[in-house]
Amino acid sequence: MPNIGLTHGREAVTGKGALIALIAFVLAAAVLTGVAAGYCLSRGDRLGSLLSLALLSGMPFLAYLLYKRTIFPYYRSLEDANLELHLKREELLDTKDDLFIKFLGIYDVNYAANSPRLFNDRLRDVADITARVMEADLCLIFLYDRKNDELMLAAANDGQRKADGSVRVPLGEGIEGWVGRRLEPVLLKKLQGDSRFRDRPDLGLADYTAVYCLPLYVYSSGALMGVIELLYRKAKNFTDEEINFFTTLSGIISTTIQNEQLQAELRKMNVELEQWITEKTEEFRASEERYRTLVENACESIFVLADNGDIVFANEQAARLTGHEKYDLLHKNLIELFVDPAGMQGLLTEVREGRQSLRHGELTRADGTVVLVDVSAVELVLMGKKFIQAVVRDMSDHARLEKLLEEKELELAAMRTQINR
Repeated sequence: MPNIGLTHGREAVTGKGALIALIAFVLAAAVLTGVAAGYCLSRGDRLGSLLSLALLSGMPFLAYLLYKRTIFPYYRSLEDANLELHLKREELLDTKDDLFIKFLGIYDVNYAANSPRLFNDRLRDVADITARVMEADLCLIFLYDRKNDELMLAAANDGQRKADGSVRVPLGEGIEGWVGRRLEPVLLKKLQGDSRFRDRPDLGLADYTAVYCLPLYVYSSGALMGVIELLYRKAKNFTDEEINFFTTLSGIISTTIQNEQLQAELRKMNVELEQWITEKTEEFRASEERYRTLVENACESIFVLADNGDIVFANEQAARLTGHEKYDLLHKNLIELFVDPAGMQGLLTEVREGRQSLRHGELTRADGTVVLVDVSAVELVLMGKKFIQAVVRDMSDHARLEKLLEEKELELAAMRTQINR
């Protein structure tokens, strides 16, 4: 292409140079003929003078022929080139204006599709803007119902048309269903002449001539969102700008519909999760209340421990047994309360291994007195976390009874010995 342009440029320069040289030659010939005529007249050469005058009188005709054959076509070609350039400029300005209108249409569609209004209202705005920019008589937007494998009418620029999902087209039927099934666009100048056309009373498509139908398809996820359709009462020739605009617009709408569906699913999941959390929280609170009631009213001292033995809960009986306040117990480790920490450490180890453990030990109370106790421990799971439940029983009375029993047995043994004597 650059070589061709350079060749044309050289030819233009060469033609202009030849034209200038020819004009200069004619002017020079006219001047020389005039000089020759004057010379002949001054010398009295009548024949030469007549011949010079005859040549001089033919110069205007020669100049006219030169103008007609060279200068006039050259300037005529310049005028034609200027006219063509003007027409091209007007065409470019019209294309620029059309592209600007299409750009504003894409902006309006994107703004309408992502506005904070209700989704159905947003789709209706998109249908209105699309019909206006594409100069269509009717714009229909169908959403794909995956469960029923149908297209349902969700929006139309015609306010009187029922677009609440009650109008449904099975996938594969009619032009809309064919586009949704094949995922291919349909552009027809004669709607009724196509074998795929199916007239439906609820859609009323028989009054229209031309149609442009595109699938609303998200290629990144391979998901069909629906179909968008433009209908015209008169025959319509679509320009490349209109096709590009409509294709771009379908991509924006497809992404918007997918985002709306994902947000709707997310909102539904959030509601279900909140309901589940509420139910589980109520169940846990009820269970915790029952557990707390049983533990607080228990006759034994009950501790809930972390894996390392830190006390995270203690009932009233535990506070009475240890002589510490409940708040003070929550800042202690159970092992610290026993005279022999090694025995209690072994108890925790057995529970962590999944076994129930029982130990006898001596518990040091807040006032320094020592109490004989039995400690049984088992694993406890609360809110998905593992704890250790330790039950401490005061064995002091039992020990006193055993000691008193031993003393009585000794007294009985002594009395039997005396009787036998």
